[in-house]
Amino acid sequence: MAAGATRPRPVASSVPAAEAPPLPELSEERKVDLAELLRAPQPDDAATVELLLNPTPDSAGAVTAMMETARAGPPRYDCFISTGVAPAFAFSAFRHRNAEGGFQYDVRLTPTESSRVGTNSFCAQLKCSADCTRYTLCDDPSNFYSYPRELGAVFVGGAGLGNRISVLVPRVLPSGAAAQFRVLRPEDGIISRFLAGQAREHIMTLSGMWTSKEGGTVELTLGGEGTAASQRRTVFRATQSSSTLSLQYSSPLSCFQAFCIALSLVHHAQHRRRPSSEPRRAYGSPRRPPPP
Repeated sequence: MAAGATRPRPVASSVPAAEAPPLPELSEERKVDLAELLRAPQPDDAATVELLLNPTPDSAGAVTAMMETARAGPPRYDCFISTGVAPAFAFSAFRHRNAEGGFQYDVRLTPTESSRVGTNSFCAQLKCSADCTRYTLCDDPSNFYSYPRELGAVFVGGAGLGNRISVLVPRVLPSGAAAQFRVLRPEDGIISRFLAGQAREHIMTLSGMWTSKEGGTVELTLGGEGTAASQRRTVFRATQSSSTLSLQYSSPLSCFQAFCIALSLVHHAQHRRRPSSEPRRAYGSPRRPPPP
């Protein structure tokens, strides 16, 4: 089946997100403080990348983070993890136009863009469709595996979905190992394979409802269509206040995946096609005119 031949089926059941169990809370004795690990000196960039891109361990419980909009300079969003005394910087994302007429975000380990080789050369991407309904999470091509790979996808609204959000991520085993989506051709991508009915046993689905209201909350629950309510659990929550999104996420999501989901929500709110009567500033946009 050709990629895009069918629309994605909504993966949410009729169970409201509010009925899903809350994000996991662990005792201080069991909890892993990711912010403390991130603040500690790392031997090289690879150790930091592993910490931020690998699935969050169950022992981390619910990780608290925030995404802030830069108020000056090129369009930029910063992500911080705060599970301990003080927040620790994780990523910055820089928005650019792409050749297809849409946008992409370059996600880096520094709050400035850099093309240097070696230290701080990491550059993953969030690729946005021109209609602002599909988002693809891409690892840095110069990764440990030595091949391009995708780390997930986000559907926000669009035909057949209304205000529903559907998120696809590689399946994570109890051991913490994640399925690998090696992408050498367009049809290898996680969206193309999902729409073609392929590799679904290697994909986990999250679902929820989208909102652009000031102070609104988006929750995503783990489990696709047909999943019993007792087996569903909340793994992502985003609450907006002005130019900041407060985030909580837990296993099986990584920090990178949670950050990209938040970026997708903000980008959709700012750039989706909307009636002319609807105000443009919404959901995380800074209080200044958006850049062209």
